[in-house]
Amino acid sequence: MSNIYALFSAHVGRTPDKIALIFEQQQLSYRQLDQQVLTLCSYFRQSGLKTGQRVALFAPNCPEYVVVLLAVARMGLALVPLPISLKGDALIQALKSTPVAAAIAWPTVSKLLTDSNVIAGSPLLTLQKPVGDELSWAQLMHDYSADLQSVPAPDPEAPYILTMTSGSTGQPKPIVLSQRCKIARAFTATVQCYDLTVDDRVLVATPLYHSLAQRGVLMPLMLGACCVILPKFTINAWLRAIETHRISFLFAVSSQLEALLAEPVSSDLSSLRCVVSSSAVLNASSKQQLLQRLPGHFHECYGASEVGVVTDFCISQRPDKNGSVGQALPHVRLKIVDDSQAELAVGQVGEIACHTSTGFSGYLKLPAATAAAYDADGYFLTGDLGYLDQDGFLYYAGRKKELISTGGINVYPQDIEAVIKRHPAVIDCVAFGCPDRQLGEYLKVVYEQKGEDDLSRELRLLCLAELTDYQQPRTISRIAELPRNQMGKVLRKQVKDDWGP
Repeated sequence: MSNIYALFSAHVGRTPDKIALIFEQQQLSYRQLDQQVLTLCSYFRQSGLKTGQRVALFAPNCPEYVVVLLAVARMGLALVPLPISLKGDALIQALKSTPVAAAIAWPTVSKLLTDSNVIAGSPLLTLQKPVGDELSWAQLMHDYSADLQSVPAPDPEAPYILTMTSGSTGQPKPIVLSQRCKIARAFTATVQCYDLTVDDRVLVATPLYHSLAQRGVLMPLMLGACCVILPKFTINAWLRAIETHRISFLFAVSSQLEALLAEPVSSDLSSLRCVVSSSAVLNASSKQQLLQRLPGHFHECYGASEVGVVTDFCISQRPDKNGSVGQALPHVRLKIVDDSQAELAVGQVGEIACHTSTGFSGYLKLPAATAAAYDADGYFLTGDLGYLDQDGFLYYAGRKKELISTGGINVYPQDIEAVIKRHPAVIDCVAFGCPDRQLGEYLKVVYEQKGEDDLSRELRLLCLAELTDYQQPRTISRIAELPRNQMGKVLRKQVKDDWGP
């Protein structure tokens, strides 16, 4: 089987002068990008890094991020991508859970690493002005030659990216992804699914330490297409990039598409052949509005970091299935199971389980947690709730741990949130359970809105009209702004922690 760098390098040979990467005013051809990759490989080799060792990367979206992804792939190293906002105990804990042999960092993080002594004795490369006597990226590109000599081809089954997630304890739980996994997710679950070609231009506007953004970068470079990266998402920069660079394909998180709906129609989006919504389920009203705004095919997908994308739904082709997140991709099998992992019938809500060829290699040094993530038939237990209809379309009902039990009856937060979001002034909301002596839990909703009008009575009437008695929120509270991560996804646990009883 091939590896990521070999697939990229083939296009360096075939189309060396084709633009591979665009970032703001900077454009890199396949040849120019490869020169930087091989220069970084030379640095890794001269620093004494060996196959299988780990490199931490703390960087914002930038061309250097892409160079590191490809160089690590070429050398058979493993990358630990972390946000530059990480600091204090969280930073130290992350590096303790995945010890690294070298680090590449933004200056602010380089200073933290130096001051804390957390990677003492390991090479440190700073992306801009150095904070001490460590090497800077500019010095590296000036002083080192792109001479790789004889480095053996990497093992595509070996760990390539260790991406962080958290278990129920909140401790880091690194997900191990191999090059084989990344290649399969790029081609089997993306290129083949959406009919991408070397002529496509792909836009990436989410943080590159996230798995989906990494696929958005690596996929076009392995395909021989062009990738456009934004430093960060703003709706104006996003729209401008689509129009300027004639973007044809992109993954968008749902919050980006919601931001699009708030903008007047002015940009030329005619180049968009396919848009895929991910991260969180769009409500039915937003989907209908987006169908009017977006040209080409509009899809929604469902997946998880451990397994990649497992379902896809072409909204523009099946409006009758508007509430669904689609059918299983050809390489995926789905089932819904109860707490004892017995398969449930059509229409019954339970845990979503999937069998796929794009799965992860396991949780780092956590064999028991890895084994517990699968049932006896090799299906990954996602921790998400949903049901399948008679046509095999999956409907998402929320996280299993977010299920609300009131008076012995299960209530799914998404059912309540879907009703609240129908109000045109509601931006977003979160429904969650609060302890109750008699019922076990009562239902509370907090919401973010446009304008200053008091919506409490209207929302209460909406709930009374649309929800059954046991789904009625006891409390509906407005807050100034819901907390979100850098992907724009609402931090539900923080909402419950901050606005619970």
